[in-house]
Amino acid sequence: MKRSEGLLVEKRFFRRSAEGLEVVGSRCRDCGAFYFPRKRVCHACMTIDRLTDEPIGPRGTIVSYSVSHDPARGIKTPYAFGYVKLPQGPMIYTLFTDCEPFEEKLGIGRTVEIVIEPMKTDYHGNEVIAFKFRPVEG
Repeated sequence: MKRSEGLLVEKRFFRRSAEGLEVVGSRCRDCGAFYFPRKRVCHACMTIDRLTDEPIGPRGTIVSYSVSHDPARGIKTPYAFGYVKLPQGPMIYTLFTDCEPFEEKLGIGRTVEIVIEPMKTDYHGNEVIAFKFRPVEG
């Protein structure tokens, strides 16, 4: 991902690389378990500080979704949100983007890809950067 300006919605979701921001989880060096968000302790084998950063995605599959018409702290309505199953295993809660008309572009089992973009503007006028998923065309 190339985006690097703005406030991060949650710093532990991201790391900066030469290309910009990446959304990362952690993988245990001992047993291979993958986590998002990043963890310090592997819950599978109970090792501590043996996890390394690993980018998530870049694609996943929609498990469930909904569309909201109720405002949510600066997020423009309507907006879509739901759960995406990552190829690494975890299922994560996310917002969807570039998905209107919703009934045509979203669906359970649909492939989506991760993007990093503004989620909203805070009270001081700063962009708040988040990860979202968008439908893969085709």
